[in-house]
Amino acid sequence: MRIEVLILTTVLGIVSAPFTGAEAQIEQRKAAEQQIEEALSALPESMREGAAVKGFDDSGSLVVLREGSSSITCRADDPSVRAWIVHCYPEALEAFVARSEELRKEGVDTPERIKTLTAEISSGAIQLPDIAVIYARQGNSVDTASGVVIAHVPNATGRSTGLPTLPTRGSPWLAETGTPMANIRIAVR
Repeated sequence: MRIEVLILTTVLGIVSAPFTGAEAQIEQRKAAEQQIEEALSALPESMREGAAVKGFDDSGSLVVLREGSSSITCRADDPSVRAWIVHCYPEALEAFVARSEELRKEGVDTPERIKTLTAEISSGAIQLPDIAVIYARQGNSVDTASGVVIAHVPNATGRSTGLPTLPTRGSPWLAETGTPMANIRIAVR
């Protein structure tokens, strides 16, 4: 849950501004093979083979680029968003990811999106697993992107986990502490 929200917080915080016409058109022309390769780059190599990949066609619509045989789905970079972001998540987070994307497309800003998602999780409208992991890469471009692993641990606190609750260089940390969106973030690559 907070897993996607991290992606959303990080992703949404970085990615909320759309490209203008020409820039978006250039990005939307990425071949399916390139989108698949980039999307899978967020996952450990041992998990890539069976992952499904969703990406964008020339019209900007989200489409399945590759069917998968595992429970993992990867999302290619959305060309309508300023930052470059790819992420992979288990099937159990599909409804959460879809709702997050729906809110983003409606123009809901990041703080309000997090508030809405938290309320929907608390009400039971969105069901999340007790533990789930999102793998993401984000940055200004594919070449400058850094990775993060986000492990959803609902309602966890710094005290219950022994983790710091602020970003700490070289160490995992707990975000959204004490909420249904609590998650452990670990920087990679």
